[in-house]
Amino acid sequence: MSGSTSGKAPKLIPMYGFRMRLEIPSSKACNPTFTGYMKFAEVRNDDESIMRIPIAVASGYWTRAACGFDDFERDKERLAEMVPGTVAPFGAGLIVNYRSLLLTHAAFALAERSVDVLFLTWSTTVIDFMQWVDEEWEALLEGIEKGKLPHFPETEEVHAAIATKFHADPERAEELRKIGPPSGAAIGWAKKTWPSLNSLWVISTGAFERPLPKVRAFVGSDVRIATPGYFCTESPIAGTFGDEAPSLYKVLNDNYIELLEVLGDGEDGAVKQLWEVEYGKLYEPVFTTYDGLWRYRIQDAVQVVGFDPADGAPVLKYKERRNLSIMIPNCTLITSSDITESIADVEGLRHAEFTTFLDDRVVPSTVGFFIETTQTIGTLSSLDRDVIWDALVETNGNFATGAQRGFAIRPTIRILAPGTFAEFRHWRGSLNDSGSSQIKVPLITLDLRSQEFFLGKVIDEVH
Repeated sequence: MSGSTSGKAPKLIPMYGFRMRLEIPSSKACNPTFTGYMKFAEVRNDDESIMRIPIAVASGYWTRAACGFDDFERDKERLAEMVPGTVAPFGAGLIVNYRSLLLTHAAFALAERSVDVLFLTWSTTVIDFMQWVDEEWEALLEGIEKGKLPHFPETEEVHAAIATKFHADPERAEELRKIGPPSGAAIGWAKKTWPSLNSLWVISTGAFERPLPKVRAFVGSDVRIATPGYFCTESPIAGTFGDEAPSLYKVLNDNYIELLEVLGDGEDGAVKQLWEVEYGKLYEPVFTTYDGLWRYRIQDAVQVVGFDPADGAPVLKYKERRNLSIMIPNCTLITSSDITESIADVEGLRHAEFTTFLDDRVVPSTVGFFIETTQTIGTLSSLDRDVIWDALVETNGNFATGAQRGFAIRPTIRILAPGTFAEFRHWRGSLNDSGSSQIKVPLITLDLRSQEFFLGKVIDEVH
């Protein structure tokens, strides 16, 4: 197993057992998780024999292992085998192309009226799912009507096998035509499409909280929105505290968890045991694991917002990545928390997906926003740049000082073409052969290739 939580090169870490199991009772789930292997490593044994070790995204391996598909040598012969509790065969999870993966699973899910659970990984995955189902609506319905699984790009290796599990259902196709695509429903499209739907499992904390109103509209008011918990590749950290508070997590004791103080200036404080932490303060989880990690840091900042009355375990709320920031020359560091607070009073950004970077087109440089155009983004104006500026001055003392000295100017806002963020996730998945796994639009984009991608999608700017 490898982890790259620090944002640097992956670190090889041994994992000696599969412990992270998510048991959710379901008879018909839609779970478009990429479960393929990215590549294989060859290890030469002492007797000169060679062992092939598959390399995969951890979430994909955990998913397939939990369903009994961890024997990678038999992947090709098991393509058409149904995954227990889901609507799609095993081969559908091996599709690397992110868009095709979602759409192929959507085809199987739409054909099955009794779907009761949706697993869509991130809140932003829900947005991509809706958009692409809209775009391919007629092709999906025609496939269900005639029993021909739509052939989306880069599915050649699995299509023939998994298509054998796709059957004609003209009545279901007609039912879906009357419901219409996601964009045609004001609220509750998913519940209308799948009357038995009871829960949507999706990560919706931190930066993923913003799309929640759209996600709620997608499923309707009666469907539970749940999150799997607070995990990283190297260890589970916390489980969901309760359905009423999906963004709060209770610390687990599977491994030895400690919390490192995050001081007011962003520096490290003392390492605290769970019974020593204080309400309202920020900490970074640090854990020692059964697999051999000792006081391993993950660079997340969390806030203690309470304690479980049953056993006193701390209840956490995710705040930000500690190592994610923009350095404005001669001025200050702008953290992801600063960014989040700066747009709190900008109505057009409150629930919008966006990213930021260092805009150095002029001197002095400043914080640059990339916003994807939607129906609500049209309300953004030059006044919103002033609101963001005022908030940064208020929340970041060094930025305020830099502004007084002329080292900081108003943040910029550039508008991206519709569908840019979905296209970005597709592009990133293709780059690293990871399918839909771990594809996120960061709050602050530091990678130059990603910045170039967004710059190529700009269609307007707020002046």
